[in-house]
Amino acid sequence: MENNEKTKLEEAGAFWMKTSKTGTQFLTGKVKSKSGEEISVIVFKNKYKTEGSNQPDYRIYFDNGPKNNMEVPASNTNDAKVTPAPKAEAKTDIKSEEIPF
Repeated sequence: MENNEKTKLEEAGAFWMKTSKTGTQFLTGKVKSKSGEEISVIVFKNKYKTEGSNQPDYRIYFDNGPKNNMEVPASNTNDAKVTPAPKAEAKTDIKSEEIPF
C-alpha cells in the first residue's frame, strides 16, 4: 500500500480469527461508527457462493448473542458453539488477498 493511500484510511474496527468446534473459521470483532458507537459483528466466508456469480465472498452479521457462550449462526456452521482462538497481534496493513479463509 502506498503512503498516500494509507493516510486516507481511517480505522473502523478490529477482528480476531476464531474457529468453531466443527472447524469453521470466521472473524469476530467490533466496528466503530462515525459517532463512536461500537457494534459487535461476525464475518463468515459465503460457503454458498457459486463460481462466476456476483454473490458476496463474505457475509457480516450483527453479534447479538451472549458474550461468554457465543453461538455461530446456523446458516453457516450447523449451530456449532465457538472455541475462541488465541489472541494475536493486529496487522494493520493487510491486503484483501491475505485474508486467511
